[in-house]
Amino acid sequence: MATRLPPLNALRAFEAAGRHLSFTAAATELNVTPGAVSRQIKLLEEHLAVQLFERGYREVSLTPGGRAYLETLSDAFRRIDAGTRRLMHSHRDRPLHIFASMMFTMRWLMPRLSTFEGALAGGIRLTTSLTAVADPFSAGDVDAAIYLGRADRPGMQCHRLLEGRLLPICSPALLRSKPLRRVADLAHHTLLHSLVFPDNWKNWLTAAGRGDIQGANSIGFGSSSLTYQAAIEGMGVALGQAVLIREDIEAGRLAAPLAQTLQDGSAYILAYPKGAARNLGLASFLAWLRAKAAADSGT
Repeated sequence: MATRLPPLNALRAFEAAGRHLSFTAAATELNVTPGAVSRQIKLLEEHLAVQLFERGYREVSLTPGGRAYLETLSDAFRRIDAGTRRLMHSHRDRPLHIFASMMFTMRWLMPRLSTFEGALAGGIRLTTSLTAVADPFSAGDVDAAIYLGRADRPGMQCHRLLEGRLLPICSPALLRSKPLRRVADLAHHTLLHSLVFPDNWKNWLTAAGRGDIQGANSIGFGSSSLTYQAAIEGMGVALGQAVLIREDIEAGRLAAPLAQTLQDGSAYILAYPKGAARNLGLASFLAWLRAKAAADSGT
């Protein structure tokens, strides 16, 4: 059976007036007029069919029933206040839960994350995956996700962070033993494939006008991270995302010997539930992330 509670404004007016034993003081606390407090209390008394105050010329006092009701309401309001504070604090203080692929996390996000103010204070919880995840929000507590793709997600706010651009990468040591000066030279190299993106080499070679090249050998890996590491170790030539290899090239761990690139319309997408950016912690992280991506993109 549904419970018919008195109007909340009337309860608040009564609780404040009963605590202060003054309609004027209650009006000041609630930022309304004394007349408004008086009307709300009258409404409550009519609703309850019980007199709550004895009204004198310049003062009011609680009836026995009003005094008992005030104790009940004051305790209820204290519990509501305490529960509200606990909820707000637990939500505000918990680390932001960000999902991203292992590849993106290790080669782009981690080198920059120390510049985000909340990271070093434990304000970020990162979840990564070596393999593609169909729905990074399936865990239920993910605040935002970064993934390589194209399509927007229903119910999510999505932003293109960094455009996808594929190019061949390998170790400098490999180039000293087996040159790679033109696309045709790939026929003499081992091609390293990420099984997460099995068509990358086919698409890149077709775009470069050499769809007939198969490579001397082919090795597949279960993740892009393993594929990149194999390239660093000199096992062959992989396709890498340009935005993820900058530090490796500057450090001399990788080389990008060919100028041809493939832009297939994919991008690293930042996604978060619509309305979630009202969370100040998340909004701060999103602004930082987009600024870093814009700097990398030269925009």
